[in-house]
Formats: sequence, C-alpha cells, structure tokens
Amino acid sequence: MRCLGIDLGGSGFRLGVFDVGTGILCSKWQVIAHDGDTKPSSIVPRIRDSLIDIGWSGPIGLGFPGVVSDGRILTAPNLGDEWIELDLKGELENFHHGIFTMINDADAVALTEYSLGSSKNQNGTILTVTIGTGIGTTIQNNGAMVPNLEYGREPHPRLEGSLESHISASTRSEEGLSIGEWANRFQEGIEFLERLTEPDLIVLYGGIMEHWSEFSDLISSEAQIKPARFGTKAGALGAAIAVSKLC
Repeated sequence: MRCLGIDLGGSGFRLGVFDVGTGILCSKWQVIAHDGDTKPSSIVPRIRDSLIDIGWSGPIGLGFPGVVSDGRILTAPNLGDEWIELDLKGELENFHHGIFTMINDADAVALTEYSLGSSKNQNGTILTVTIGTGIGTTIQNNGAMVPNLEYGREPHPRLEGSLESHISASTRSEEGLSIGEWANRFQEGIEFLERLTEPDLIVLYGGIMEHWSEFSDLISSEAQIKPARFGTKAGALGAAIAVSKLC
C-alpha cells in the first residue's frame, strides 16, 4: 500500500510517497528548508506546492514537532504558537480527501523503527531518542506507544535549563562542541532518561548518527543501544505508516 508522509521540523520539511510494507520510496523525495519564516502562512502553501509537484491524491500522514492529540496541535515549540489549534487536516483536504492523520515527529520515527527497523518486533520497553533541533523521546511497551512524551523538555538533572538545551545536536553546533565533548554530555542525558523509563532497548536517531562510529564507545547504558536503521526518511515514513492504519 502506498501513502504519503510529511516530516515537518523546525528547519524545514521532507515528504514522499512510500510503500508502507517495505519502506521503499515510490516518488521524488522532497526536502524543503524554511525560508526563515516558520509561520503557517509561509509553510503550509509550500507543503501544498510540494504535493502538487508530486501529483499526490490519497492518504497523508504528517509528523509534527510538538504535542498532537486527536488531530489537534497542542504545542509547537520549534515553530511558534500560531500553529496551535491550526486545522492542518482542513488545510490539506484537497489532497487527502479525508484520510489524514498527525503524529508527533519523534513518535513517527519510533513507529518506523518498530515496524521495519532496529526495534522491529522487539518485546519489552523500547526508548527511541531523536537527536536534532531538540531531543525527541518515545516509549513503546511491547509495541504499544506512549505518545507525546517529550522528555527532552524536562529540566536537566544537574544544570539550568531543559535536558535538550544541553545535549541536542543543535546545541552541539551552536557551542562548537567536538563529538567527544558532546558525547560526554549525552551520556548524562542517557543516564537520566534510563532512570526515568527503565528501557530494555534504546534506539538512537538523527543526523548526528553519521558520527556513530566515533561516539558509540563513548556512551553506555544498562540497556542495549542500537543506531536507527532508517536515516532522514524515517519521520516521513513513520507518518505514512500511521495513516495507512486508517485505510
């Protein structure tokens, strides 16, 4: 079955059509950076333009960088308050014709990895950590997902500010940290999340995973740690998988 997935983030969006049974991309892969303005009035028309470019008409799933519930946007920390309560389903109605769902972006990644990737069919408690502009966290207990956790926004256990303000990939870039320096910080974050969630498996995802060979020996946990199988397409694919469950 083919569905379209959109991965909307703080710096841009990605979208494509996927065979949700295999994870294979079946269309052009669209990667669009925000033009500096993250308001809906700027981004939504660009999403529509991309859908027109692909020529899509059918089920659409969208991974959103915030808390979403029953199709409602409740928080949008990396995009701005104008997104809260925005009717995205209605904004894209001409393309999905009623078959639409929205899911937290980190939860979309976890869904991809559980369906087709590093945590496929794993029992027990799985913690998927998305390392990007912020820190996304998802818990799955024997496959059942606990949505919208956003533990990355919890206070850091030792320092002022949130956990993600110290260990995210964007913080590493902004502060010019080496991989080793960042890994030392991330280790403290992993220990905090491990105490909070008691996982059996931890899956790590994000652009920083291109450096996995450099920092894999610098972090540890009582749980097994695995890199995510899927790269930059994981969020959009997870959104496509989510909407396929409505078909």
